[in-house]
Amino acid sequence: MVTNNAKGAVRFAIALMWWISALLPLIPSVHQRAMHELSLVGLTGALALAFMGIAMLLDIACGVGALCLHHSWVWWVQMLVVVVYTVILSVSHAQLWLDPFGALLKNIPIIALMIYMARTERRT
Repeated sequence: MVTNNAKGAVRFAIALMWWISALLPLIPSVHQRAMHELSLVGLTGALALAFMGIAMLLDIACGVGALCLHHSWVWWVQMLVVVVYTVILSVSHAQLWLDPFGALLKNIPIIALMIYMARTERRT
């Protein structure tokens, strides 16, 4: 059985993952790479900036939800976001599945952890 302390650590770790992901595009070199990657899927200029801004806000919201909202639906929403991001990257950058640092492979245990958290939270 997982203690509340362990669940708190999971909440914090997942929130931190979302928040760092949201803030990374503020670093100029990361921003340039993100804009380049978005151009490869047809998003350029203002549209790419809007997409990136929305994704950043979504990541921040997911982090807040992970840390502060103790309801199962929060975890299902986060899992959906991870799955959507993974599908987009699988289609546009399939080689990431072979990345030696596990760029997409890491999403498998993250999704499993989110499922666990969803199943052990209040259902509302």
